[in-house]
Amino acid sequence: MESPYGRAQTTELSPRHAAAIALYSVTAGQSLNQVIPALESRVDPDDRSFFRDMALGSCRWYYRLNAIAKMLLKNPFQEEDQDLHALLIIGLYQLLIQGKAPHAAVHATVDVCDEMGKGYAKAVINACLRRYGREYEALLPPLDENPVTATSHPKWFVKMLSKAWPEQWQSILNANNERAPLCLRINRRQLSREDYLVLLAEAGIDAHAGRYSADAVYLEESCDVTSLPGFADGYFSVQDEAAQLAAQILNPQDNERVLDACAAPGGKTCHLLECADIRLLAADADDTRLQRVNENLQRLGLVADVVCADVSVPGDWWGEEKFDAILLDVPCSATGVIRRHPDIRMLRRREDIDALAGVQQQILEQAWSMLKPGGRLLYATCSVLPQENTLQIERFVDMHPEASEVSLDTEWGVACNAGRQLYPQNNSHDGFYYALLQKAAV
Repeated sequence: MESPYGRAQTTELSPRHAAAIALYSVTAGQSLNQVIPALESRVDPDDRSFFRDMALGSCRWYYRLNAIAKMLLKNPFQEEDQDLHALLIIGLYQLLIQGKAPHAAVHATVDVCDEMGKGYAKAVINACLRRYGREYEALLPPLDENPVTATSHPKWFVKMLSKAWPEQWQSILNANNERAPLCLRINRRQLSREDYLVLLAEAGIDAHAGRYSADAVYLEESCDVTSLPGFADGYFSVQDEAAQLAAQILNPQDNERVLDACAAPGGKTCHLLECADIRLLAADADDTRLQRVNENLQRLGLVADVVCADVSVPGDWWGEEKFDAILLDVPCSATGVIRRHPDIRMLRRREDIDALAGVQQQILEQAWSMLKPGGRLLYATCSVLPQENTLQIERFVDMHPEASEVSLDTEWGVACNAGRQLYPQNNSHDGFYYALLQKAAV
């Protein structure tokens, strides 16, 4: 199913109409990152935060809201009217999650039918939303008995997660429904974390140091980061604390040759360069996303060789000199960052996990061949699924006697053999996995 809203448009949209288009587009297979920028440009600036909240929030709570919508509808909408189904969910989001006053939310949502050119559906949308207002006390309890509708996650993911983490799965799902905090990575080449915390305090901005990364700073409230002290001067970057641990674990040393094998958008690339004077090659298969790498390098005043290359395919793009250290932040299901990208729960499928594991295996094999004897490779994902993490590393080590896991003796995460699994935490880091491999010296 292809969204009919993919074409370039210029007319202004109400925030509710734009949110309905965004949600419908996700059900049609597009990501929020693909659709939000163009839609946001058509919404009045004063309404853009409201639009984004509805777009992201309706995806976050889609499985719960969709179940309610189905109970309210006497007959489902036809295929050509699935945008109206999305509008109904936007209306329910305002009532159930945002807590909007029913008279205002219902009236404004119903009016969107006219904007869509589907005024014939006003009576249906109005009846469903008003019925919810009358009957929600009876409608909601049954949803709380099923983890799919209670936590609003797809069934396949709930099953995989509960099997993998029988003690932690419920807290992971609950954390996915919380908003992620804004975390900065202070550029230690410019100033210390302590000095930047002083700058923030002088600007009246509440913040505190991260617990695990030596460069992490959390802001108590989200804001436009371009307005923070030193943004243009490269004092900091926005990066989750768990993601910051990559450079800390790999621990690059001066004069080492380092490969960031799946580099875009460049957060870890820049962090490695901030930590030591290394010769770094940043590679990624997506030429468009590599533009972000170059932009980040320029803003932070850092230098690296950047190349568009698919690391899973043999080639001579990396030259003849092998690497002292390799960061392998492989493509994954992104199930550890669902709270930041709620559309993942709608776009990802069970069969994707096996396909991704195959790609990860290919990348790992090729990258290993580029590593010097005695070198180290850090395998990383933003996944919470063992198929992409522990099981992947176990298989690789079994097949490569020259590979050994280096124990990560840390206070963060849960030990998975020598690797560590982090789960998303409220008011803290995302879900991540790390395993450090050492190649035997000749």
